[in-house]
Amino acid sequence: MQTKEELEQWYDNNDPWGYETNREDTVRLKKLLSLLDKKYHKALDIGAGEGFVAKHLPADMISGIELSEVAKSRFPANVVPIKEPMGKYDLVISTGTLYEQYDHKSIYDIIMESASHHILIGGIKDWLVDYNFGKEIKTIEFPYREFTQKMTIYEVSPSS
Repeated sequence: MQTKEELEQWYDNNDPWGYETNREDTVRLKKLLSLLDKKYHKALDIGAGEGFVAKHLPADMISGIELSEVAKSRFPANVVPIKEPMGKYDLVISTGTLYEQYDHKSIYDIIMESASHHILIGGIKDWLVDYNFGKEIKTIEFPYREFTQKMTIYEVSPSS
């Protein structure tokens, strides 16, 4: 499993994933946002990195959870860094975190404990660890870099 120290080293460079400069990431962001067809009151991005996606979420209040202190220090002004969820969120997203190299079970638990309406999960299709997040509303798949990106938006079931 990837350690916090490895994440900190990764974030020694600004935008280590190239999200701000890679055209494919601009397309990926537009596709992600197209799944969100309403304005939310509170949104939470788990594994927010430097806030590339979080800063664009259609929400009045946006919070981000990120293990890397370096990445968190680069959050945009509209994204509030938090260590753990503070109540329930209308929208919870997590992209690129439900992989074997991360503590995906803990991330899943945080998602399920903090979501009240919608959950958006994204990542490399072949790497995603499969979990039940509720009623699937829509899934899209598309070429992304040398992989296939998969994004799904779920409606949280009332029993969650």
